[in-house]
Amino acid sequence: MIAPVDPRPYAAPTDLVTAAPYLLDGPTCISFSGGRTSAYMLRRILDAHGGTLPDDAHVVFANTGKERPETLDFVQACATAWNVRVRWIEAHITATETGLAHGWREVDHATASRNGEPFEALIRARKFLPNPVMRFCTQELKIRPMKRFARSVGFDHWTNVVGLRADEPRRVAKANAPTKERYESSCPLARDGVTVEHVRDFWARQSFDLRLGSHAGNCDLCFLKGRSKIERVMRANPELAAWWVAQEDAVGAFRADRPTYRRMLAVVQNSPYLPGFDDDEGTLPCACTD
Repeated sequence: MIAPVDPRPYAAPTDLVTAAPYLLDGPTCISFSGGRTSAYMLRRILDAHGGTLPDDAHVVFANTGKERPETLDFVQACATAWNVRVRWIEAHITATETGLAHGWREVDHATASRNGEPFEALIRARKFLPNPVMRFCTQELKIRPMKRFARSVGFDHWTNVVGLRADEPRRVAKANAPTKERYESSCPLARDGVTVEHVRDFWARQSFDLRLGSHAGNCDLCFLKGRSKIERVMRANPELAAWWVAQEDAVGAFRADRPTYRRMLAVVQNSPYLPGFDDDEGTLPCACTD
């Protein structure tokens, strides 16, 4: 069920009123991960433009098929509440005799994959699993489809706006590093000094929110999450483990430095929950996160 949207006006930020970092100039893709931070960034961009984006700006959400249902509902709720069009895209990857064929398709809340179909198709085509060193899932399921979308709407060069905050300096520095891509990245939240506390305060005052704890993330049991986070999610939703177990049974292991998903599920099912052991240790940053 989609999160209900209250018709009341949203509660604007009270302590951050700078518009300059959020003003767009020329062809732009706004990367919407489906998390609270990127949604907050989108709202600030809308505010800077009087509630309506320029014609050459597109909000893009790349669905891997492993996003939580709550994430999909949140993306739709933001679009509805703020009257902004969100372009939902999915990678379509197949193996050919000469390599991988990369395509994409546009979907919406009703037609979006919900059982990992794009991700599983990528794994079958590559014949091995992504891991912390080779995170090809982010590249193939998020970054490449977004680039193909940008080209499809006529962009030769564009700005890619991403929701990285001032309290994520390493990720911001990496995003701002020079590349040979057709796009340049922009991190307006970081330039505006926004931290996770600002984001939390904003959503605490809204009429709707992402109905997930911060530990849950968007990709349900992503291998980049710390083991404690994965096991915490498994305790609440053990059925989520089935897809990840099936991929490892068929191809190998997502990580060699910790137990398989099958083993982690067994631990969860056969041991009590111990408060204090569900911190963020071991979690690696990813484009699919908040």
